[in-house]
Amino acid sequence: MFYSDKPNLLSDENVPAKLTELLRQKGFNVNIVPLGSTDRQISKIAKEKSRIMLTFDKHFINRRLFPPKEHPGIIFMDIHPPKIDVLFLSLLKLFDKVKPAEFKGKLFIVSSFGFRIKE
Repeated sequence: MFYSDKPNLLSDENVPAKLTELLRQKGFNVNIVPLGSTDRQISKIAKEKSRIMLTFDKHFINRRLFPPKEHPGIIFMDIHPPKIDVLFLSLLKLFDKVKPAEFKGKLFIVSSFGFRIKE
């Protein structure tokens, strides 16, 4: 995967730092939200910076509060317990199958078994 083939990400503060570090080592451009940011602030940052949100926060799967069509993309990680290696491999599989432009306007629910897409 070339750098241009990798999406720009916005990591919620609930995403483990080790996972963010691993993604960066693989060449992903990952920004982390400021500590204490509200969900609305995170959503606004993602839209303004055209970054795909990466989160464990279930509020972001509420399509009435955060309509996917208004976002560059939302990735909700539904993996419990959140083991770093499982999270990392699951995300790499997602990024291998979905091109950056295909995230726009969609909610991706990632599990250790794959992913589902909601619009």
